[in-house]
Amino acid sequence: MSTYPATGPAPKPPSQRRRRNKPASYGAADPTVAGQGDVQPPLGFAAHELVVDLWSALGSSVEGRFYSAADWQRARWELWFANRVMTAGQVPSANQWTSIQRGLDELLVSPAVKRRAGIELRRIGVDADEVAADKVVGEYKRSLKSV
Repeated sequence: MSTYPATGPAPKPPSQRRRRNKPASYGAADPTVAGQGDVQPPLGFAAHELVVDLWSALGSSVEGRFYSAADWQRARWELWFANRVMTAGQVPSANQWTSIQRGLDELLVSPAVKRRAGIELRRIGVDADEVAADKVVGEYKRSLKSV
């Protein structure tokens, strides 16, 4: 992962792109299925409420299922810094906030960062909302063709 700032907006997920001239190899890449990640260790320090909430969210997230022991230690390090900034008793400066956000970007927490890296994580199972939306869109398309 590069630490250089991205230029332009993050790309949309493949399912939402409207590209008419798709290359022949579009979608031909085989997905990589990773094994089970390491168990989330305890945070290890008394932290601000928001830091604790983010730590527990990482543990139950899709990303957390793939984190190795080194990734968990990196997350602890980033959250330790965030905790120091948040408990300093003053408003974080722009540089401090940027440092926190870049650290979280390196952990691939943001969906935009994952799309820039070409990573798409999916939960196992069927999303009922997505199935219902596909059904409605399909019915709408069929109604347009009959006119």
